[in-house]
Amino acid sequence: MGTASQTLAGYVADLRFDDLPAEVTRAATRHLLDACGVALAAAATGHDAPVADMIRSWAGAREASVVGYDYGAPAPWAAMVNGALTHTLEFDDTHVESLVHPSSFVMPAALAVGEEVGASGRDVLLAAVAGYEVATRLGAAAPGRFEARGLDATGICGTFGAAAVAAKLWGLSAEDIASAFGIAGSRSSGLFTLLPDGSDAKRLLPGWAAHAGIIAADLARRGAAGPSTIFEEPHGLYHALLNGEEPDLARIVAGLGTTWETTRIAIKPYPACDHLHAFIDAAREANVKWADIDEVEAAVAPAVIGIVAEPRAARLRPATTHAAQFSLPFTIGSVIVGGREGIELFEEEARHDRRVLMVAERVHVVADPTLPFPRTYGGRLSINTRGGRTLEIDELVNRGHPDRPLDDEELRQKFLTNARRRLGARGARRALVALERIAEAGAIDDVTATLRTP
Repeated sequence: MGTASQTLAGYVADLRFDDLPAEVTRAATRHLLDACGVALAAAATGHDAPVADMIRSWAGAREASVVGYDYGAPAPWAAMVNGALTHTLEFDDTHVESLVHPSSFVMPAALAVGEEVGASGRDVLLAAVAGYEVATRLGAAAPGRFEARGLDATGICGTFGAAAVAAKLWGLSAEDIASAFGIAGSRSSGLFTLLPDGSDAKRLLPGWAAHAGIIAADLARRGAAGPSTIFEEPHGLYHALLNGEEPDLARIVAGLGTTWETTRIAIKPYPACDHLHAFIDAAREANVKWADIDEVEAAVAPAVIGIVAEPRAARLRPATTHAAQFSLPFTIGSVIVGGREGIELFEEEARHDRRVLMVAERVHVVADPTLPFPRTYGGRLSINTRGGRTLEIDELVNRGHPDRPLDDEELRQKFLTNARRRLGARGARRALVALERIAEAGAIDDVTATLRTP
């Protein structure tokens, strides 16, 4: 038996479209649709203008499209922009166990390399599934342990996922794919400590992963060799980044071809950190007026405290939209005050609303080890009112979770709402139809053409 890298590489090389169960191709189609919509919405905000302008200035031949823009670029650079766009609004999907945001690097790599090689829609879907399976399994081998050390699982595992996508589209052999994984390991990184100040740097992590993964696969197809023990050896990925802690290497390869992680990816109903979603729904269900709030207790899993509640001062008055998207006290306050939807819950007007800040001050986040984390991202909300009432709401399975998924119509509405911001109503509808029928596309450019601005 070979190394984990060699086993994964053999799986990617041998995977065929006809091997994919219908529910897997359906899931991959839904996730690519969702990711493209989120990227279009981000393009409309201009938040990623620096990276988009930078790549435009470097662009040469139009090998691949930049979603929501009118120019193209070589595949690695187009993928970098599209990865940043997909992650910018914190609206991209999440593999629950691994804490990886897979479509933020899978979609960019699949569309970019797919356009470069003239792939069909089926080719792109197949490569996307390979990327989903590789990256999520690598994260699930050490669930939550990268984040506990201040590292980002998406930036780390995404590089390998993107390498799998590109390698599959280029038709690399198992040996070359194993080399691509080894090369990818030298560029696999990402700091999770970018969160508290709400800086732009975190948005770039999936873009860097998509870019680095494509380059790793390209080097391997040109003859560069990488170590086949990138996941096992003392100086390999897990030992280096987890300071010697042992990962569950068997988790990486268990059930390949029979158990599909692609179907275990959550689609977000709200543009915010996953750990806030249960509380957004709970606060809405409470239906209490902000002026009636005396005290609020929000119970989360112990591992989540540092992500959404500490340091407390920064969470109570988040300096940026991005920081607000990771603040549980602020989010509860914004939802209870009401009058805002979607990204407006976290933008400047809400961050300067004294009512929101007042409620946030009354929110106390506590650790609850009985919550079923990381299987779900649920929580418990307890609200004491000035009139003496106590409202207790448990949301143990967050909406959008694979066990409580958004239905097709909810996903369509999310896409259309996002895509209209950049493409207008007619363009958004056209893109929706193309993406939902991606498996029927003879050339992926027929799909990506609907994602570009005139």
